Amino acid sequence: MSWLDLLSVLLRASSFVLMFQAAGAAFFAAWQGGMLGASLTPIARLSATSAWSAMAVVLADGLLAPARMAGELAGVLDPSLLKLAFLSGDGAAWVLRLAGLALMVPGRARLALAGALLVLASFVLTGHTVTHELRWLLAALLAVHVAAVMFWLGSLEPLIQVLKMETAARAHDVIGRFSHWAGWVVAALFLAALGMAAALLPGPAALLTPYGALLLTKLAGFTSLLVLASLNRWRLAPAIGKSSPQAARAFIRVVRLEQLLIVGVLLATAVMTSLFSPS
Repeated sequence: MSWLDLLSVLLRASSFVLMFQAAGAAFFAAWQGGMLGASLTPIARLSATSAWSAMAVVLADGLLAPARMAGELAGVLDPSLLKLAFLSGDGAAWVLRLAGLALMVPGRARLALAGALLVLASFVLTGHTVTHELRWLLAALLAVHVAAVMFWLGSLEPLIQVLKMETAARAHDVIGRFSHWAGWVVAALFLAALGMAAALLPGPAALLTPYGALLLTKLAGFTSLLVLASLNRWRLAPAIGKSSPQAARAFIRVVRLEQLLIVGVLLATAVMTSLFSPS
């Protein structure tokens, strides 16, 4: 792996984290906004700030594509390679992501939600599903999978804001509502992932390839996340409603660990999509 490949992986992973944080926070604000008080403004600001940062990283990732084609950084200045990169499916995805992120920057709820949907739509324009014979089925599964990860990662930091800034009763209600729907979201995430794996992998032996190993790593990460989410839902969230400061601190620690695990999963995804193929 060249240093350009390594840089591409890091940029792509960073873009995933920032885009999912921006879009997920926008979804969270639109969904839970009626139940929020003092935390609503910081959550909207989080979405806007993440969107700003994501725009810079997405643009850098897009500009690096011609360099990887040329095998040297000078490829960024090659007009023919730039044209080739931006007329591809990846180029269309970059444009859609930048447009969606730009809509999130003002911090207005409806614009941010529309921008989040554009970012979500951008993922069906690129990747291994584009050229598959089951293109449209895989596109739907991918959209469900990405939306679920956006919802999960994007809600974690807002939940911490809710816990810090809202009353114990309100925080308990918001966290309880999130936990209830999170179970369905996790189920959709796993089913979509299994459907895509079944369609993309040529056979069980593919699990022994680098792509398969990374896929199993992602599965292990999501299984660990499910355990942590269950801990928050069944043990810590009820105690938060009783104004337990110990439960609140433990909840935040578990959420921070969930964030780290999701970042690790997205890093594995960036390696998969940048360097390997399921076949």
